[in-house]
Amino acid sequence: MIKFLINPNITKKIITNNHFITTTTTTTTTTTTNRTNISSYFKRNYSCCSKDNHNDGNNKEIKNEEKNNKIRVRYAPSPTGYLHLGGLRTALFNYLFAKRNNGTFILRIEDTDRTRFVEGSAKNLAGCLEWAGIPYDEGPSRPGECGPYVQSERLPIYKKYADQLVKDGHAYHCFCTSERLSISRINLKNQHAMSLYDRHCLKLSKAEIKRKLDSGESHTIRLKIPSGTTKFIDHVKGIVQFNNQLIDDQVLMKSDGYPTYHLASVVDDHLMEISHIIRGEEWLNSTPKHIILYKALGWEPPQMVHVPLLLNSDKSKLSKRQGDVSVDSYMSKGYLPEALINFVAFLGWSPSSQSTDSTTTTTTTTTTSSSSKEIFTLSELIESFSLDGINKSGSVVNMERLDWLNVNHIRLQLDDPLKQQEILSKIKNQLLEYFNNNNIKFNNIDSNYLLKSINCVKERVHLIEDFNGLLKPFFVEQIDYTTEEAIKMKGKVWKGQDSIRNIELVIKRLQDLQEFTMSNIYKQLQLTCSEDIYKDQQLTEKELTTKTNQLMSNLRYLLLGSPVGGGIPLAIETFGKDKTIKTLLDGLNLNKN
Repeated sequence: MIKFLINPNITKKIITNNHFITTTTTTTTTTTTNRTNISSYFKRNYSCCSKDNHNDGNNKEIKNEEKNNKIRVRYAPSPTGYLHLGGLRTALFNYLFAKRNNGTFILRIEDTDRTRFVEGSAKNLAGCLEWAGIPYDEGPSRPGECGPYVQSERLPIYKKYADQLVKDGHAYHCFCTSERLSISRINLKNQHAMSLYDRHCLKLSKAEIKRKLDSGESHTIRLKIPSGTTKFIDHVKGIVQFNNQLIDDQVLMKSDGYPTYHLASVVDDHLMEISHIIRGEEWLNSTPKHIILYKALGWEPPQMVHVPLLLNSDKSKLSKRQGDVSVDSYMSKGYLPEALINFVAFLGWSPSSQSTDSTTTTTTTTTTSSSSKEIFTLSELIESFSLDGINKSGSVVNMERLDWLNVNHIRLQLDDPLKQQEILSKIKNQLLEYFNNNNIKFNNIDSNYLLKSINCVKERVHLIEDFNGLLKPFFVEQIDYTTEEAIKMKGKVWKGQDSIRNIELVIKRLQDLQEFTMSNIYKQLQLTCSEDIYKDQQLTEKELTTKTNQLMSNLRYLLLGSPVGGGIPLAIETFGKDKTIKTLLDGLNLNKN
């Protein structure tokens, strides 16, 4: 079905096919060379059809290329600050795709915008990738055959191709000053027209251009956008089509001799033999310029994959300036790299499963967004990753989910013989630093005892640093009852002489206990209540549970000095008989008043 919607300035042809709409925008103005006389009505200069509905042959073509050609992908950040979540996700998706297909993951530093360059940023970016466990195969410190991998070291290459574009008529010199361009933009805004360059310098004669160049007049080089439309297939968006009349003549070479992102990235992606460009959706509007450049240079463009935006809880775009989104902040807080990678992987992606159609004996790939498996190691992510699993809609960043994943990865590593020593070392080193920084006297940290102590409190941990306070009672020589939380707890649970008498009864039973296990300890605490403290009462089962919990609150205060921590029977078993009784006796002496 074809419909025509008429607007005084615009004709839009809408082609409806099942569940998607393809829109082709054209102007009804007879003078097609006037690129600025176009209503700002158009906020989005492209049309898409769902990847689920575009031609099956195109899908097969992409998959055959993935299978037969060498996969080479790149993460190409600008060194303008710290690595943030969005950047980490882009790097991760490229890494996973490369490893899944026995390909190459490249790091390229795009530092052509010298006004935003931050010293040390490139080193920080590479360091974050190493910490996250996704190091690059080729890049600044691991050169391959396509280097250098820093764009500021490749300037002659860009000049060569910019000059070639001018020579072939696909680009032109622009001598407009910033003042003229500013006035032009203001005039266009007042006319409610799109802010496109008016091609003033395209009208210059060859003699005028030569005279200006010979005199050293400051200039840029602009891409000459051809008429018509630019169409390409994006693996996530499907078929995407742009009206060239709404695309600005992009600056390719700046007056300082540096290329813009558009020229440099296209040249580098071709020369570095990049097979797939996997990047954020915010670059989708730049893609037609890149496709035009590829065609002008006679090159085949890579496959395009634009991943959805990351969103705040209010569905606004996640910004570097909103909240704590830098990878460094998660590192400093003690999140495990495995947990952060697991978290980031599911921001806009979910595993896909293969199902066989019995009527056609063909295998199709479907995305299983409600997969029961949520905890993934890096190797499992590599095995599961495919471009088909990338979602179309934006993904909300939920920090509570990161906390949950971190807890589970901590437990997973503690239970994994291959990972256990590594995480024990992290916890031990952090605990030693905590004790030393706070001048806390502590006993020797034996590895076996440390593991038992960790197992006692691990259910209360969200971050590695949470172990510090929770493990402190297991290693200090004396419990500190002067802290704010200890004083507050004493006011709630300690009943003076009654509490002292009850603890003395517990000590007597523990001294006589032969098998010092958690279940036996809990049984002795119940017997202390039923046969000692409340022997004159006939306690119901519910009453016995309540009285035992009250007794354990007194024990928790003396043994841990905190209302949080592991279960008391398990804590007592972990302490051992001698340490438990000594700590309780010391606690009684300090709490007699």
